[in-house]
Amino acid sequence: MEDNEPISLEELDGNYDEEDDEQTEHHVVENFEVQNENSVVDVLKSKLLVGTVVNSVEDAYLLYCQYAHAKGFSVRKGDQRCFSHTNELQSKEFICSCEGSKDERNSSKRILIYQKLITRTNCKAKLKITREKESEWRVSRFVEEHNHEMFASDQNHLLRSARNISHAKKSTLEAMVNAGISVSNVVSFMEHEACGIENLGFIRKDAYDHMSRLKKHTKVENGDATALIKYFIDKANKENYFYWNVQLDDDDRLMNFFFRDYRCAVDYEFFGDVLSIDTTYKTNKYNLICAPFVGINHHMQNVMFGLAFMSDETESSFEWLFTTFLDSMNGKQPQTIFSDQCQAMMNAIETVFPDSHHRLCQWHINQNAPSHFGSLNGDSNFKKLWYKCMNCCETEYEFEATWKYMIDTYNLDGHKWLNGMYKIRKKWATAFSNGKFSAGLLATSRSEVTNKVLKNTGNKMSSLYEFVLNYTKIQKNWRSKEKTEDTRCRHGKPPQILKNHPLLIHAADVYTISVYQLFEIELVNSLNCKSLEPPACFGNDWNWIQIKVKSHDENSMVRHVVFNKKSHEIKCSCCKFETMGILCKHVLMVFNCMDVNVIPKCYILRRWMKNIKSRVSTDLQESGSGGDGGAHVSQMEFVNQIMRSVYDLSQLSKPYECARKTLYTLVYTAKDEISNLVQNLSINEQCDDDPSEDEIGEVCIRNPLTAKAKGITNANITRHWDRTSKKGKGKRKGKAEISRKKKGQCSEDGNKTREINFIQSLSQNQFASPQFPSVSGHNDQMQYSSETVGYTNFFEASQINLPSYSFGAPPTSQGHQGFGHEN
Repeated sequence: MEDNEPISLEELDGNYDEEDDEQTEHHVVENFEVQNENSVVDVLKSKLLVGTVVNSVEDAYLLYCQYAHAKGFSVRKGDQRCFSHTNELQSKEFICSCEGSKDERNSSKRILIYQKLITRTNCKAKLKITREKESEWRVSRFVEEHNHEMFASDQNHLLRSARNISHAKKSTLEAMVNAGISVSNVVSFMEHEACGIENLGFIRKDAYDHMSRLKKHTKVENGDATALIKYFIDKANKENYFYWNVQLDDDDRLMNFFFRDYRCAVDYEFFGDVLSIDTTYKTNKYNLICAPFVGINHHMQNVMFGLAFMSDETESSFEWLFTTFLDSMNGKQPQTIFSDQCQAMMNAIETVFPDSHHRLCQWHINQNAPSHFGSLNGDSNFKKLWYKCMNCCETEYEFEATWKYMIDTYNLDGHKWLNGMYKIRKKWATAFSNGKFSAGLLATSRSEVTNKVLKNTGNKMSSLYEFVLNYTKIQKNWRSKEKTEDTRCRHGKPPQILKNHPLLIHAADVYTISVYQLFEIELVNSLNCKSLEPPACFGNDWNWIQIKVKSHDENSMVRHVVFNKKSHEIKCSCCKFETMGILCKHVLMVFNCMDVNVIPKCYILRRWMKNIKSRVSTDLQESGSGGDGGAHVSQMEFVNQIMRSVYDLSQLSKPYECARKTLYTLVYTAKDEISNLVQNLSINEQCDDDPSEDEIGEVCIRNPLTAKAKGITNANITRHWDRTSKKGKGKRKGKAEISRKKKGQCSEDGNKTREINFIQSLSQNQFASPQFPSVSGHNDQMQYSSETVGYTNFFEASQINLPSYSFGAPPTSQGHQGFGHEN
């Protein structure tokens, strides 16, 4: 058959198979895609020819990027030239990312673990635009030849100039990461929403780089202490009743600080009768002491009243802290304060809180006691007497008798630790606090639970600013749980173990679920109580009767209950209501016998009621009525509502092409109209939530020194790699080993020693005119006080006023408020 002879249909059918069909179809698709890409490149190329007019430098860059991405290379911004004696651009170049070559002269000779790939091939492709003065931009040079391979069409999303995280995606990424979701999971979610990584617009590395830059910018810029002060100023401008106070030393170095928001003040107003303070926790790189102020809300949950950091545990520092806390809470003192056994704190509490009952943590005492008991630790009778002195004595007389019997029996008259504990017996023995309200607490366990939660959010490398941000997240989480419990209590009632019991029905109506459960336990236990004698008259009033109540348990104590048959007043010798605020089982047994079907109003403690405060009004006040705070919250609500609405519209129109086109048209039309509207608005009409750099630029606070832990000496600080650090035993370094160090060499411990000695020298030195500026923020007024040297600054909600630091104030009568370690 000749070459030009046509092929018959039979021969064509005989040579045809499925494999040839697939290859033919594949080649057709490939050719179509190539032709489509080439047509796009040709269209964009026609807009970049020499002499073509472009609107601006940005338009030229975007046009060249579109051309580059369609062809398969990335773009960098190159050289630029300005008109003489001006900063006005005359020419601008955009070059291929492979332009130039690696500079071998500045490269390291060492073999690095991570080395960047060499991508520069000295490519000459570029776009140059120029203009004459007061004229339009034109393309003056366009080089399209490359000396390297182009990216394939399915790899264009990897081009550097094609990757960009939009503002909306940045907001989503930051919000989800701040909520505790890992960057990897967030990117996976966004890839799924975009139907593939090629449609996302950026890669995982870009997301990690963005979060890293954000963290560096917000938490390191201008120093840790300065960033913290700026954060307080910003919060004070957004929240009308945000309170903060900072104490500095002579060198403008941060010593102590305290802050609380408006919600803390509201919670303290309702639940500030019991306060727990624990300063045994340190979780930052400066080794500062974390002091959370913790209480109990009406759901038996932890509630925060404020947070403080201290550089030392001296009496003057505690006095400053407690005075600041009291000032932030309008001078309201708690009924009972729990703390650890720190003498400086005890002295400060007696000075600042004279009307409060101070109690020491029994858990800390019991943990410390065995180290002083010695051989008595194996004596069970001694342990029973010690436990009875702590918890089981009802009266002071019973405590004194039990204590004297324990001391005489075991001949402990000269025991130093027990004698010291006897002097402060009113702070730890329950016999001296039966009539004092404590919400059932015997220890600072509430603060310790808080410390455990804070420990999970910070470590020894955490900055102060980072720790404060983590603290606010914990606070929001706790308040969310409280709001959930409020909703459950308002819209439901707990199941009753005794159906149709009038006292339980009344308790379920007034108490929260958690308190009701405690009340129900007492009512059930009252069924296990009995009256030993018939009721007898009490006093001269025939309405008062006395009943002796005892549980069926043989070891239980006899309780004396006094009851008024007319007014239903009642009192039990166990004092459970006085200390816990809930009626005891002995009282409830008497109520059942006397046919009392309703809990008397005087025995329903307001702090345990489900309707103690209205969360709706609290939230409105917290957001602020007018001013910057309300505007800030309303803007956030507006953004969330718009994002949800647009997302719902996109999901609704996704299956239909006409609906998608309509949505596109509406969105782009709205974008143009809003852009024109915003441009026409004056600067005074724009909402600016953040303070300007000029307003806060004067703040310059130095980071705190590394605080010295209690009980650690300056000499022979054990290094973490030493063998003795694990077992706590071993030989110390000898002089010969220490002397091997080169002259002038300074170890890490040496630096710490100098810092600690510097603190101690300041605390031990007697200044003629001590100056300790106290910077505080409060949205009421600005005042200068002679009681604290320096100044006290109160910020208004609508503006920021930062006076310059003044160190010329007269000395205080209290002498030097040292910030060194207490020796």
